[in-house]
Amino acid sequence: MMRHRAVVGALAVLLALSGCGDDDEGDQAASSTTTTEVTTTSTEALCAAIGDTEQDIRALGDADVLAEGTNAVEASLTTIREDLAEIEELAPDTAPEEAEAFDSSLASLEDAIGALGDGPLTAQSVQDVVEAGASAIQAGRAYLGALDDACP
Repeated sequence: MMRHRAVVGALAVLLALSGCGDDDEGDQAASSTTTTEVTTTSTEALCAAIGDTEQDIRALGDADVLAEGTNAVEASLTTIREDLAEIEELAPDTAPEEAEAFDSSLASLEDAIGALGDGPLTAQSVQDVVEAGASAIQAGRAYLGALDDACP
């Protein structure tokens, strides 16, 4: 849970910094070529982040909680959260409802993992993690589907 708070805190800092900009009008002399390059670079970065997230969601789906314990799932969650922070930085106003649903499902998965504690795994606790993981995967795919138009 502490890791979750750290990731949320880092996301909040990233979002706050992404809102900061230079209000000086002196920069308006930049050429349109530079603007085009920045836009192209941002689009390429967004498409790469979406691709990374798709891959990381697949990895989450492939995690074997019984064989690997929760470490594999926790590692996937950390990576997905980093991917989402990058996507939100590059396209903050794109599919906000889907982004929120995905974030909520990831939090539910983290809660299910946290409920496992250090004790032995039970069939119910594993089922809770699997169900929360399936929900997170579905919400992630819905979010990425909503971002499809962002990448040509």
